[in-house]
Order: sequence, then C-alpha cells, then structure tokens
Amino acid sequence: MFMLLLALAGSPGAAAEAQATLQSCEMTPTGWVCHYKMPAVTVIESPDGRATVAGPPPPVPAGLPTVESEKAEAEAIRQARLIARCADASWLSLCLPADRREARRLRDLETTRTALRGKVTKLLSEARCDEAVKAALAGGDLALAREARGFCAP
Repeated sequence: MFMLLLALAGSPGAAAEAQATLQSCEMTPTGWVCHYKMPAVTVIESPDGRATVAGPPPPVPAGLPTVESEKAEAEAIRQARLIARCADASWLSLCLPADRREARRLRDLETTRTALRGKVTKLLSEARCDEAVKAALAGGDLALAREARGFCAP
C-alpha cells in the first residue's frame, strides 16, 4: 500500500486523475487526522522494472461541453448561417446552387419542426398528453415525444 502511495505521489507518469482526494479532516488531541479517497488504479510494471500507474479516465462534468456537443453546435450554427444567407437569396448573391437547395431544404425542415412543436405544445396545454406524444411520434420527432412524455409524468 505504501508503494502504491509513493507511485501515485511521485511517479512522473501519474496523471492528475490518479490523485487521492481529500474527504475530511478533524483535529484530535494527538494532531490532525485526514481521510482520503483513493482512486481505482492499476500498477503496470514494464520489463525493465519501472512501475506505471494507470487510472480510470476522468469523468466529464455535466456542465462542460464534449467534442460531440461542440461539433453539433458548430453544425447548427453553420446551418443557421446557410439558411440566413442562401434560402431566399437572389441570383446576385454568392450562393452556389447546391447551397441554395440545401438552405431551402433546411428551412423547410425547421418550419415543419416548429409547426409540430406548436401542435404538441397546444395539446399539452389542453392536458391531452397521449395525443401530444402520438402527434410527436407521427411527426417523426422522438426527442419531442420523449420531452412530452416527461412533461406529463407525475
């Protein structure tokens, strides 16, 4: 156990996620007593006798963005800009024909999605939960159906 503590504290390969975390400290007549939580670690020895500490990957806090969410946000921004720039553009604009088609398609999808959300919201306001979930499912929006079902849950 002592060697594991030394490996965690002093090994150059020890990452920040493999550090012990302080749980609590209290003052006793003989001095301070502190309790630490040790992370789950694996000590791997190489053939030359050096020990390397490998721990679990650090958890991603709920508030921090992930790579996937950043990519999705960047794509949403790109689509919004494309719609604003090319959906109703005249022939003088700098939009390619493929950009115009994609912008119109995205605009139509957004209009349909907004209309479906309005219909589901109206049904929810009238306390017709089952019909709201069915309407969202019929419209092909599973996230909206899940959201409506969560709204209706006691």
